[in-house]
Amino acid sequence: MQYAFALELARQLNCLEDGREDCNCQNCRWIRENKHPAVMTVSKIDNKTDSSKTVISEEQINNVLDTLVNSSDYHRVFIFCNADIKELSVREKSMYEEYKTTGFTLPQEEINSKIWYPTGINTDCFSSVAANAMLKSIEEPPSNVNFIFLTENKDDLLQTIVSRSQSFGVPDSRYEEYNTEFIKPFFVNYPVFNKERALDFAYALLTYQTDNDLESEYIINCIQYYLTELAKANSQNSNLLRIIFKDIEKTENSKKMLRSYIKEQSVYEDLAFYFAKH
Repeated sequence: MQYAFALELARQLNCLEDGREDCNCQNCRWIRENKHPAVMTVSKIDNKTDSSKTVISEEQINNVLDTLVNSSDYHRVFIFCNADIKELSVREKSMYEEYKTTGFTLPQEEINSKIWYPTGINTDCFSSVAANAMLKSIEEPPSNVNFIFLTENKDDLLQTIVSRSQSFGVPDSRYEEYNTEFIKPFFVNYPVFNKERALDFAYALLTYQTDNDLESEYIINCIQYYLTELAKANSQNSNLLRIIFKDIEKTENSKKMLRSYIKEQSVYEDLAFYFAKH
């Protein structure tokens, strides 16, 4: 679930110790309990002060912006998503059970078998009026502030939001299935990438795919997962995070190339030479 990934980023940014998975500092506890004063979920049903139930309102956005007037000792994170309280489908129940293993609590408790469930934000629930109200803050956010927009497709967001954001895909929750051992030797000195080994990297991707009878998109997901783990491990290094997010976005573009029936070898070589330009 993208929502769990967003909370984990918030936890890493606010951890009072070393960000380890089992850290039990006050900030980590608060974020796991979804009670941290500086980590806010913004949806059509969360953190509402008006009567609207179908959209993230302009009033909500203004309330968010008002909180930024004063400085904070915390790293403030605002997670924008769509959400409903409902009875879940079989697939959604499976995702929900998986979410519970992350240790994070949902913003609202289960009521009469109905569960708070997040989905991707879109222009239906996040209108141009509300979105445009926060463009300046997205473009020039105060220190230690992050806005995270969860969406299934960035085309579901206004282009003015996308153009001011760093976009990247988040692999699905089957983390244990992603093998990154065949990738690691090429990223030993990341973000420095050996130009002379670019073709070796492309060949290694194609060979691993062929030898293990895998889909090409799985190979790209492995790279995205590896980069995502790097982002978690380096959450305090803003310069490196910018590089990682751009690389994740590039790998997402590689999936689009594959879906456009561009040869796998060409896609892998394009990605390899992109990394070599760091």
